[in-house]
Amino acid sequence: MEWSEAADNLLTALARMVPETLRELAGIAAREEAQTIAQDRDATEVDVDDVMRGWIRTTPPEQRNGLIVVIESLGLEPERYAEDLENAEGWDDEESEDDEAEEPPDSGM
Repeated sequence: MEWSEAADNLLTALARMVPETLRELAGIAAREEAQTIAQDRDATEVDVDDVMRGWIRTTPPEQRNGLIVVIESLGLEPERYAEDLENAEGWDDEESEDDEAEEPPDSGM
């Protein structure tokens, strides 16, 4: 899928905000999500909105409030992404699995 120059630049700018050890993974995840979003709207090119939505959706819900300032600093309007910022779809299941994994098995003592 083609990417607009602005979309590619936005992904690069967002990835720079992530610690270097996670940067590549974060960029790949957001790139894949942005392409899925663009495909879902039958687009031939990924645009800035697709990238921002992809970035939001790959950001854990508990960290999304911090994205509002980031979105504004990039010259975008957070209101455009309100639904994505509030939606934790796909994260609830993982969170409950993590909770279960953190509890050690009963030792019977």
